Amino acid sequence: MTLQQFAGEQLSSASSPPYPPEKGAGTEAPISLMAYSHDGFGLGHVRRNTNIAARFVRDTPGSNALLVVGCSPGAFFRSGAGVDFIKIPSIVKVDTEVWRPRSLQMSEEKIRVIRTRLIQQAADTFRPDIFLVDYTPTGVWGELLPTLSMLKQRKDPPVIVLGIRDILDAPEVTCKAWRQKGAYEVISKYYDEILVYGSQDVFDTAAQYGLDTVVQGKIRYCGYVCTEEPYKTKERMRAQLQLSKDKFIVVTAGGGHDAYPMMMACIEAFQLLGKDLAFEALLITGPLMEPQQQEALQVQAEKLGVRLLTCVEDSLSYISAADLVVTMAGYNSLCEVLHLGKKTLVIPRCGPSAEQQTRARLLADRRLIDMIDPRDLSPELLAERLREDLERDDYPIFDRAVRLDGAARAAAQLSELVVKPACPEPGVMDPHRSSLKPMLVPYENVA
Repeated sequence: MTLQQFAGEQLSSASSPPYPPEKGAGTEAPISLMAYSHDGFGLGHVRRNTNIAARFVRDTPGSNALLVVGCSPGAFFRSGAGVDFIKIPSIVKVDTEVWRPRSLQMSEEKIRVIRTRLIQQAADTFRPDIFLVDYTPTGVWGELLPTLSMLKQRKDPPVIVLGIRDILDAPEVTCKAWRQKGAYEVISKYYDEILVYGSQDVFDTAAQYGLDTVVQGKIRYCGYVCTEEPYKTKERMRAQLQLSKDKFIVVTAGGGHDAYPMMMACIEAFQLLGKDLAFEALLITGPLMEPQQQEALQVQAEKLGVRLLTCVEDSLSYISAADLVVTMAGYNSLCEVLHLGKKTLVIPRCGPSAEQQTRARLLADRRLIDMIDPRDLSPELLAERLREDLERDDYPIFDRAVRLDGAARAAAQLSELVVKPACPEPGVMDPHRSSLKPMLVPYENVA
């Protein structure tokens, strides 16, 4: 069965619950944003969409944002008024384009049908003005196709937008997978705009993944999407932590579901540096690390006098207090350290995709971070680099190409797509469109 046949079958078989009538011309209904994140297992996708949704609601009074997510229960973030979530069954990525149910002990087919119908019914009832899809144009297993088809058939179809992070996988891997499942055809047929959460100067996402020939003129580089939550100053946070030594290292890795090897390597490096460490250290394992792994790290950390926390709500404040951050190369983790201008030693994951290693190499080449190739990782090498990085002052350097206001720019672009001001009189400049027009060009061209 092709994806198109699957879409038609699901659209015709899914029962349609009652929903509000279609919006009539001239109504003053608030703008509604619906976002989809397949959320294999980490925090990255839901965090990015939450940041964009929160900014959109803040900048568009009266609007609402509903996020359909497949993340683990521990991955939710504070969202504020106007933003809420629908949880669909969680899945985990085990290989390139291969997902498995995370918790439910049932067939992939049944999980697929459940997720497909929940997404479609939510969209049918919520009736979004904007449908923002994160990362996967067709959805995992093609689960978005019935919803995309339904929305496009409406008398008042929403604007459908694909939002993708800077790096997905090795270009040849992503392009092959998208060709095999007809993603390029789906993008051309259903999507009105593509937002890239990155810098074209750092990585030309559209060209690398063959998007520039599919939707010409509809690709916008927004910059990197960082959290906009407030955080405590370095001095205030260090006082709160009651640090007794001058140097402070924070080891963190987002959700932490695959961070155990990196964190255990840090523990072993600390052991090599001696019991009386010249710095204080804190490990934040993340809410998705397995309990047995957290316990193993806790035992070793206590022997060294190193602090360990499972998760923190105010992660930016902890990073703010650090002299050096050790982390993996997840999108949100690196956005946080770049946002705060912190010296960072990055150890990217080996796989299953090339995303983290590619991102780490590009940023290391621009002297924004330091990096250890995961294939070279050893406690000895890590101990040496920790000593060196604590003393270095030659990075991170300022790089104007790395814009970190992606949430604001993405929210402005989404608003521009649906807020259509009255046509001005001939010869009169439209002030609304004039003020937002800079958001429509690659940010590298904006002073």
